[in-house]
Amino acid sequence: EIYTLSLHDALPISGFLALEVLTRERGRAASLEASADDQGTTRMIVAAYGVAAELPLLLRRVPAPQLPPAAAPAGLVLQAAGLALRAWSMRTLGGSYTRTLRTGEEQAVVTAGPYRLVRHPGYTGSLLTWTGFALTSRSGPVLALVGGLLGRAYQRRIAAEEQLLSRELPNYAAYQERTKKLIPFVW
Repeated sequence: EIYTLSLHDALPISGFLALEVLTRERGRAASLEASADDQGTTRMIVAAYGVAAELPLLLRRVPAPQLPPAAAPAGLVLQAAGLALRAWSMRTLGGSYTRTLRTGEEQAVVTAGPYRLVRHPGYTGSLLTWTGFALTSRSGPVLALVGGLLGRAYQRRIAAEEQLLSRELPNYAAYQERTKKLIPFVW
């Protein structure tokens, strides 16, 4: 039997890519040219997205109990919330919201919008989007693998980014004291 992407499989991927194309500023912010500060995290995240997008197709043949039917609509809600948070984050940072880790000469710590609650709301948005995508498959193994894969990729990315920002932005240490990484008031 040949498996194809269904609408709920393709929609979040399409929304995620459209957000990247329509919201991210052009030029330096859109560049994939990585510095040593990036530590390979951009490649790791792109690879994780590719694997995550394929997992529902690959694991459909694996016999596993399905998650309850309510998982699929809950996944769609998570996807929408994740895309909205990511878009808000991108608009708030503007040209400083870059694909690879880098800072600009005039860059400052931003504490407006979602950045007043967490240091990496764009990553929170991505994780919500991809977790929602996994939920729509109603597959426990897909949910666990997508969550683990992207969780690890973003864990490495955050560590590299915080190392860079702590070194380059004088007020970043104070900002770290006031805010959590991904989840307001929790972590």
